[in-house]
Amino acid sequence: MDTEKQVAELGAKLAEVLIRNTATAISTRVRSAKAKKNSEETIQELEEIVSSLITDKNELVQIAQAYEQEFVAQQISKKDIEYITTKFIPVLKDLIKQTSGDDAKLQKTIDDLTPLLSVETLTVLQLIGFNYKKAIGEPLTLLLQRSIASKAAVDSANANELQKLYVRYNTELLKVSQDKEASDRFERLRSL
Repeated sequence: MDTEKQVAELGAKLAEVLIRNTATAISTRVRSAKAKKNSEETIQELEEIVSSLITDKNELVQIAQAYEQEFVAQQISKKDIEYITTKFIPVLKDLIKQTSGDDAKLQKTIDDLTPLLSVETLTVLQLIGFNYKKAIGEPLTLLLQRSIASKAAVDSANANELQKLYVRYNTELLKVSQDKEASDRFERLRSL
């Protein structure tokens, strides 16, 4: 399920439970139970109120855990941020060096990117709600998926072309086998 949709559903459930359990609503239910003259009915209704409050508390705990899971799924740990900052810059430098010949421009690009990839910057961005996995991870995943799919399309086109060549080769072999002189020449060529 889409993250935004799931968070919206959690919010709706939370609102529903909160409305059901406002102080006024509970107070009204308790007064109504006490107003009954039969003490057994009063006790039974008070037990139902307590039971429903416990059920609602458990639902609130589940909602809180679901919110926490959504939050954790979007966060990158401090250890991961440190790993990115210490490992990504050298890999980026190597990658840019391999694809670029202008060392001055390369150094300027790396110098411009380095402060953006510091532990502090990444942590602050994450604290204000930046979702690295959605902003960077998902597009990279889609890009890789498209790249692989495009290679597969090329490979299937090559396979089709290879299949056509194989059929043509067999057709020509069949023609050669029908002509005695051509067949003899072919056998002599194969034996060389």
